[in-house]
Amino acid sequence: MKTLHVAKLDPGLRRVEADLLAQVGRLFGDFPGLAAFSLQDRSGLPDDIDVSSDDDRLFITQIDFSSPVSDSEYGEIYGVICTAIADLVSEQPQAVELLRGRTFARTLH
Repeated sequence: MKTLHVAKLDPGLRRVEADLLAQVGRLFGDFPGLAAFSLQDRSGLPDDIDVSSDDDRLFITQIDFSSPVSDSEYGEIYGVICTAIADLVSEQPQAVELLRGRTFARTLH
């Protein structure tokens, strides 16, 4: 997992990081069974996956749950994560820099 040192981020990225963490917190709140998910860019994908575009797309490479989910539940959560990440990047393109190579996991207290 990529470790971020928020104090070292420039002020603009600190705001993006705060927005990102709020969005991720909402995802975990909306889906209590969601345990973690990971994002990668093209460079983090296995060699056997053909991604021929040159853009800065992100890919969900893993979604973990605390208990088994149905295919339809998985699809719903996958879609919600995609939409949330796409919306964040659309509104704040520099978020790609903070998302690349990150795993987000539910915090248990």
